[in-house]
Amino acid sequence: MNIDITHKHAGHIVIIEGHPFKSNNAGKWDLIEIWKALKLDANKSPSQWRTKEAQRLVTLQFLHSKQGRLGGTWATKRAVIEYAAWVSPEFKDTVFDAFEAILESPEVARVVAKIMHDSGRLHSSSILERMLNENQERNQILRSLNRGRTLSREQKERRKVSRQFRAEAKRQRNAGQQYY
Repeated sequence: MNIDITHKHAGHIVIIEGHPFKSNNAGKWDLIEIWKALKLDANKSPSQWRTKEAQRLVTLQFLHSKQGRLGGTWATKRAVIEYAAWVSPEFKDTVFDAFEAILESPEVARVVAKIMHDSGRLHSSSILERMLNENQERNQILRSLNRGRTLSREQKERRKVSRQFRAEAKRQRNAGQQYY
C-alpha cells in the first residue's frame, strides 16, 4: 500500500519583497535561499542564528539544516517568521504579512500565479492554480456542510469583512487595477 502524505503548506509560494519562495514537500522553506535572494547582512545568515529560540525550533523539528551540495536550512512557516524576527522587527512584519497574504487569501494567490506565469514560471504557476482550485472545491463542500449552522458574532463579523475584501478586489480587477 502506497500512502502519499504531503504537508498542508507543500508547494506553497510566498513572495517576500518581490521574490517568490516555494516550500518543499514537507512544507518548509529554505532560509539560505531567502537570505541570499534578499541580500541580507552576512551576520544575519541562517548559520549565524544560534539563539535559544532557534535551538528550541530545532528540537520541535520546525527547523533543520542539511550539509552538502543539496543542503540548506529548512524551516516551517513558524520558524521562517522567527528567523525574520531575529533579522529585524521590520523584516518580521514583512514576512508575516507575506505569509498571511499568500496562504490565507486566494485573491492574492491568483495574482501571484499570474505574475509567475507571466515571468515564465509555468510549472509553479500551474501548481498554485491547482491548489487554489482544490481549496475552492474543499471550501464549497465545507460551506454546504455549514448551511443551517448558527454563527457567533465574531464569525459573522469575519465573514462580513471577508466579503467586503472580495468585493473590493473584484471591483478593482474590473477597473483594470491590481489589488494586493
